[in-house]
Amino acid sequence: MSKRNPQLLTFKSLLLDNPFGLLVALQIGIVGSLAAVALLGVSGWFLSAAGLASAMGTALTFNYFTPGALVRLMAILRTAGRYGEQVFSHDHLLGLLRSLRLWVWDQRVNTPLNQVHRQTKGDLLQRLVGDLDQIIKWPLAVVMPWVYGLLGCVALLALGAWVEASLVWPIIIYSAMQLLCLPWFANRLAMSSVYRMQALSVHRRSRFMSVFSALITLTIRGHWQHYSERLTLLDEKQRKLQGQLQRVTSLVKLLGQTTTFLLVGVMFAMCLSVENESLVIEPTIPATWLVALVLATLGVNELMQPIASAFLAQGQSKVGLKRLNQLQRSALETADKPKSLPSIESLSVRNFAGSHNNVASSALPCVNFTISGNEQIKVVGTSGAGKSTTLAALAGDLDYRGEVMLNSVTVSLFDNSSWREKVAYLPQQSVIFQQSLRANLLLGKPDATEAELFDVLQLLGLKAWVEALPSGLDTLLGGQGRDVSGGQARRLCLARILLRKAPILILDEPFDGLDSDSVNRVCDALEGALYRPEFLIYVSHIESALDQNSTHVTL
Repeated sequence: MSKRNPQLLTFKSLLLDNPFGLLVALQIGIVGSLAAVALLGVSGWFLSAAGLASAMGTALTFNYFTPGALVRLMAILRTAGRYGEQVFSHDHLLGLLRSLRLWVWDQRVNTPLNQVHRQTKGDLLQRLVGDLDQIIKWPLAVVMPWVYGLLGCVALLALGAWVEASLVWPIIIYSAMQLLCLPWFANRLAMSSVYRMQALSVHRRSRFMSVFSALITLTIRGHWQHYSERLTLLDEKQRKLQGQLQRVTSLVKLLGQTTTFLLVGVMFAMCLSVENESLVIEPTIPATWLVALVLATLGVNELMQPIASAFLAQGQSKVGLKRLNQLQRSALETADKPKSLPSIESLSVRNFAGSHNNVASSALPCVNFTISGNEQIKVVGTSGAGKSTTLAALAGDLDYRGEVMLNSVTVSLFDNSSWREKVAYLPQQSVIFQQSLRANLLLGKPDATEAELFDVLQLLGLKAWVEALPSGLDTLLGGQGRDVSGGQARRLCLARILLRKAPILILDEPFDGLDSDSVNRVCDALEGALYRPEFLIYVSHIESALDQNSTHVTL
């Protein structure tokens, strides 16, 4: 997935995304976790051994320095391991988030435009962001706690075998209960609630988002109270599901704690015996190491606590993967193969009208025209007649009804990559990206030289302005062009289009926000030898010199 593989997402692909980063985080986390368990065990042995030495009168000869140094070392390793694990694991998660977002972008690239328009809805985008946030928690909240618990149990097993060989089987049973049985029990008990919770969260978020767009209408028509009751009902359902999941988590933690205390009880039962009506430790078992084993068991119990709630992250990640893979399958099922096109000598449209979301708008009038090389067409009509929709459909961004013929051969324009290679389209909205001025221009021609950039800027009257900027072409522009005027943004977008030098130029309100001098500059650029297209189709409510040489087509 690090190579932006378009295949379905799986938990295996998540683990293999930047495996080195995850391995480093795991290794540091293992050091910190085992150091925490060893700290309890060594400190328990040290305190009990020091107390025993004092009781036996050998305190003066007891070696305090070596175990004290071990305790200090374990404390340092525990603290360093915890902070180090957070640093490297979050670095890994940020890389995973980057790969997931690129994966989502790849699916959008492979998705037909009518599907992309649907995916641009706010509620779906919010759902995608939520799914990504849930998925990236999976390595940190599911895999790593289980690995730490497993290694903690292995260390406990080794220490138990050292203290008393017969303790091996109780520790094995305890490990199986904590690592296998309790997680399985939690999944069976609450996984359906996790799925319902995820679905309800999406529905609830969508409902709340729709409130802001319909609040005035709901209030005027008197439906606000009914809508509010439905929102309250959704809140109540979510609270109930949250309560169920919290009870399952608490139950699993309680069972885990009970299992730990049972193991401690079994340890004492197997290592103690009754002599003269008093409990004594078996002669073959060192008392100080038994104390260390008990405290180490409590340390392993702390490692097991995150596993109790891992089923939540597991379920949420499964739902997120499923929904993201639905996005990928949708792209694969609906994507059309590019259709090759002949070199264009003439373009004819018959009964042509654009449409949105794959549903033709019967209210919009149709247009008919034929354009040949070195000709210009201006589409005119009243406001709302569908001029912008017609141009967007001609550019291949919207579906349409009617017939399109290139050189008398019927073709399909919608989402046709071969058609887009021949078209440069200026939409009605000026799109400026939060990148440098140079990067915004190079979107039209990635290999353009600096001389070419300044030539087109000079033609559009922007060269002096760019040269006056402290950073020149490397000036960072704000998103949506908030750092430039409307006229400057319009001319920058037009410069990007002209740099492409496509044979077909489709312009929607190219003079919007421009003064008369700038309008004349644009007209000179479009009619000059360097940037004159073979076919020019445009819409403009501003009269210009282009109109004199253009055929007017009325909608």
